Amino acid sequence: MATIGNLICLTPLESYVVDEPIRKKGILRRLERRVGPFMRSPGIGFPYLIGFFRKNGILSDATQVVVQHDKIEGMTPFEDIMTNKIDLSRGDHDVLFITAYTNSAREAYRRAREARAAYAAIGRKLTVVLGGAHASAVKTEGTRFGHVDAVVSGEGEWAAAELLDDVRNDRPVRPLYQATFNNIRARGTISIDMDIWRGLRPHPHQILSSTTLARGCKLDCHFCAVKLTNGPTIRNRFADDVVDDLQKQGPAFTRETIDQMEPGFYNNILKALVKLPIIGRRYGESLIANMGPGYTNGFFFWDDNLYNAPGTMRAVCEAVKPLGRPWAAELTMDIAEKPELLKLAYASGCRDLFLGIESINQSAIDGLDKWSNSTEKMTEMVSRVHDAGINVMGAFVFGLDGDDPSIFDRTLEFIYKAHLDFIVVNIIQPYPGTGTFLDTVAANTFLPWALRPDDSDVAMDYNWPMFDGAHVLVRPEGMSVDQLQEGYYYFLREAYSLKGISRRFRGSMSQVGWTVAHFTRNYLFSRYGMNKTAHAIKRQGSKPVACSPGRDWSLPKQPEVPASPQPATVKPDPSLARIQS
Repeated sequence: MATIGNLICLTPLESYVVDEPIRKKGILRRLERRVGPFMRSPGIGFPYLIGFFRKNGILSDATQVVVQHDKIEGMTPFEDIMTNKIDLSRGDHDVLFITAYTNSAREAYRRAREARAAYAAIGRKLTVVLGGAHASAVKTEGTRFGHVDAVVSGEGEWAAAELLDDVRNDRPVRPLYQATFNNIRARGTISIDMDIWRGLRPHPHQILSSTTLARGCKLDCHFCAVKLTNGPTIRNRFADDVVDDLQKQGPAFTRETIDQMEPGFYNNILKALVKLPIIGRRYGESLIANMGPGYTNGFFFWDDNLYNAPGTMRAVCEAVKPLGRPWAAELTMDIAEKPELLKLAYASGCRDLFLGIESINQSAIDGLDKWSNSTEKMTEMVSRVHDAGINVMGAFVFGLDGDDPSIFDRTLEFIYKAHLDFIVVNIIQPYPGTGTFLDTVAANTFLPWALRPDDSDVAMDYNWPMFDGAHVLVRPEGMSVDQLQEGYYYFLREAYSLKGISRRFRGSMSQVGWTVAHFTRNYLFSRYGMNKTAHAIKRQGSKPVACSPGRDWSLPKQPEVPASPQPATVKPDPSLARIQS
């Protein structure tokens, strides 16, 4: 039998960042380069995977868990990872798990090849496995082109456990390990181990406390991949299990134990503040909760939709309320139709909600099959959330059927009128396996740059780095490609300009704390937290192409793309067109 010495969990960079790096020179970036990152959200996929393995005895003490997060640590050469993180004296076989979204698939394949080469150079066995959203959507690509040995799809904990059993028993790994979507319902089935992120170098001072209540969503939106990647049904965990997750995460120190903190830039400042007579006595615990090492005091539900049923929502709010900690989540707009649930959510600690508004055009909403949204009531529904004391991050999609060049200014008018606290915007994307993808394949309407380029160093079915929400991949109906692309950049620059942030502010400048929080959080979101937004803001000299009637926003005329794309040099996997069946 083989002994797995190192189980390596690697998160690659988004290709967008690799191809168009942002040179950030601000004070915060310089500070992080000197002393390490402050607060980061590395994700929950690997923590749930490793937590499941450990809880169920799938990992023994003989196996070391190694983490490499390129988004936080940078793209560290694999030889350096082997020298500084991997213990080659353990076992005789290592396993590399790589998780990837579609727009980071190319980097996942590059890192897989790099790891293989590094292991081949020292003659050690390595099994390379791809998991995550892209693997669930495109099950054969990684193995068909020889980038990885196996793909894990479906309920990843169970599928990956089956793969490790084959490795330990010297059985050849199969190209695909796929579990059904029905395994997490039993109490205590899965467990989270966020401590794995302490292996990051340098590790973040704080890690975002995280949990999940359910997998799946009650909606089946035409453009969304949730049902493909997280299952066609909603599977709820017990609310008590969510509380168990969170009780493992939180600030590591109190005022009484603060002297036990190891020395460091952040820690020394925190100690000094807490020991000040007035500030420390009055704000000491709050300072430790928000600045102290360990996990953040606030936590985030990673559910695709926390509001799948009123009873379940009520149960989880009641369960987390005694924790007395602020939290945020993603959910659908119809929560605003239940004012008692909003009131309970706020009382339980909810302070921020990510709402998929999608569009101010009802025809566009109808085309998405998103029955939870009504544009006629959207401003009122946002107001109800605000009235409950909860901030709103509104998500929008441009390039939908019914959108014309006026959509950008009309949407800006809406976000200012509704005083949306934060904004997330994407261009409609034909993500593999979704209804939008199937429609695009059937109509053969991919734009040329969506196909794999001839000079690509990585074999792929499509040009996945472009599938990032920031590029036009399908010819829009109501405007030109240039109008959509430049209008997208224009919208983000306007929404996150100082003027735009001010117009979205719904408080009074006399409320100093609220004012500082609004402007600071918007600045950090747009410059540091959201790469695509930072790219849009960086394009200071670009103006949109005739985005609204009556405005002179002309650019030099761009050549129109051909009506039909050229055929791809590598034929895509035909199963992509049948993924949902």
